[in-house]
Amino acid sequence: MLLWPHANARYQSESVRLAAAELRLMLDRLAPGASICENGIPDMPCLGLSFPEAPDNSVIAAICRHSLMYGLFEERDGLLRPVAGRAAAKVGADLPSILKYKGKTNEIFLQLLVNAALYAGDFWRDADRPLALLDPMCGRATTLFVAANLGWDATGADVDKNDLKEAEKFFKRYLEYHRFKHGVSRASRTLRQGGSAPECRFDYAPDDTIPRRALTLLQLDATRGSEALGRSAFHLIACDLPYGVRHDAQPAPGARMGGNWLEGLLRRALPQWREALKPGGSVALSFNAQSFKTERLRALMAEAGFEVMAGGPWDGFSHWVEQAITRDIVVGRK
Repeated sequence: MLLWPHANARYQSESVRLAAAELRLMLDRLAPGASICENGIPDMPCLGLSFPEAPDNSVIAAICRHSLMYGLFEERDGLLRPVAGRAAAKVGADLPSILKYKGKTNEIFLQLLVNAALYAGDFWRDADRPLALLDPMCGRATTLFVAANLGWDATGADVDKNDLKEAEKFFKRYLEYHRFKHGVSRASRTLRQGGSAPECRFDYAPDDTIPRRALTLLQLDATRGSEALGRSAFHLIACDLPYGVRHDAQPAPGARMGGNWLEGLLRRALPQWREALKPGGSVALSFNAQSFKTERLRALMAEAGFEVMAGGPWDGFSHWVEQAITRDIVVGRK
């Protein structure tokens, strides 16, 4: 498997290790007898895969949705024969990457985050079907655009109405430019504990021959997720948590509060997120491990009732991003 080249040199240097961890958790589900070799072709970012028997088309298709997959080749008689390329995007390959803003998380990493959630739960066999994904702190919706390219229904919530407006404006322009059939509806969801959550929903498809998918944006506090979104509504949750620093090294909003503000938020939010998941669903959270320890987040997730994934590839996602950020992923299953 030839790996996708990354513009960030430090991330590129970590890519083989991160790709191997992601591939291992996929193969543990798809083909448990398969092995991975990180010493493939010298001076070329790639992984070697060895199967006890030829993998079927469903295994190949799943590997093509690996976040760092660039091309898949079969070695035969010392030569490489092309087998498959990266899975085709359902909306547009450039959809998650066009909108630029300070502090944006790379869309390749977010696809890894989504895959971590998918292969922790019970719905990985249904990846070709329209699963329902939630990002409860979605910002400008990059994770939702990754899910849309998988053909899924995506819902994002955030308290920042300006970020939501930017995401809405961009997605509408994108659908119009690419001549997608689409409709936009607005509503307000009533919350059980009082108040309401303004909603903007896109229903879209390339043409009238394909069932429409939905992308929904809500202005909603992360700690009130299931109040507005319902119980057992989502197959998976993927969320890149606030890092506590911006890329200009200034504290993020909320970081000036006393104590660990993120821990307090997660104590209130995680039970809500678990309630919003279907049984067998899963949540994957990425975060800055320099300001919030991995084991502490795993403990909070366990206290909220999740089965926490640990050991093996689940411990292989920590990586350096910049001086103030070492990113890691924690995953839990309902």
